[in-house]
Amino acid sequence: MAQGSVFKKFEPFITLLVFCNKILPVWANKFLLVCFRNFPGSPGVLIRYVLLKNICKSFGKNVVIFQGVIFDVPEIMEIGNNVSIYQYCYLAGEICIGDDVAIAHTTAIHSFNHTWDDTNLPIRYNPIYSKKVVIENDVWIACNCIILSGVKIGKRSVIAAGSVVTKSVENNSLVGGNPARLIKNI
Repeated sequence: MAQGSVFKKFEPFITLLVFCNKILPVWANKFLLVCFRNFPGSPGVLIRYVLLKNICKSFGKNVVIFQGVIFDVPEIMEIGNNVSIYQYCYLAGEICIGDDVAIAHTTAIHSFNHTWDDTNLPIRYNPIYSKKVVIENDVWIACNCIILSGVKIGKRSVIAAGSVVTKSVENNSLVGGNPARLIKNI
C-alpha cells in the first residue's frame, strides 16, 4: 500500500490526534518532539507528524519525518503536502517546503548565517542574519546536501548528492557540486 493511501485510510484518526494535541502549548510539543526524535517506525512517524502539525507555521498532509531529524525553530517553518524528510536531516530557521518534495538523509538546510563585520568580536559572537529558504513543488534533494540561507530551489528540480547550494536554482534544473552548478535542464 502506498504511503499516501495509508495516510488517507487513517486520516480521521490522525486528525483527531492532532486536535487533541492542540491543548499542549508549543513549548511542550517542541520538548516532546526532541524526546521522540529517534522513535522508530510508523509510531514514530505518527508522533512526529502530530507534534509538528501543532508546532509549524503550516504543515500539510501525508508528511513523513523519519527518525533523527532535527528541527531548529520549527514554529517559523512551512511544509507542504506529500513531503518526506529522511533520517538525520537538520532544518534550521525560516524554511518553506512546497508539495511533493523528498529530502534524502543527512541533508542540512539553514536559513541562518553568521556575519563577520565586527572585527573587535570573534566571528562566533558577531550577529546572525536570516534569509528564508524556499523549496518549491516537486523537488528531490539527494543525500548529504547543504542548502544555505536565501536559496530558492525552483519547481521540478534535483539537487545531486553531496551538493552545497549557495545560490538559487532555476525551475527544471539538475544541479550538483560544491558550490552547486547547473548540470543540465530537465
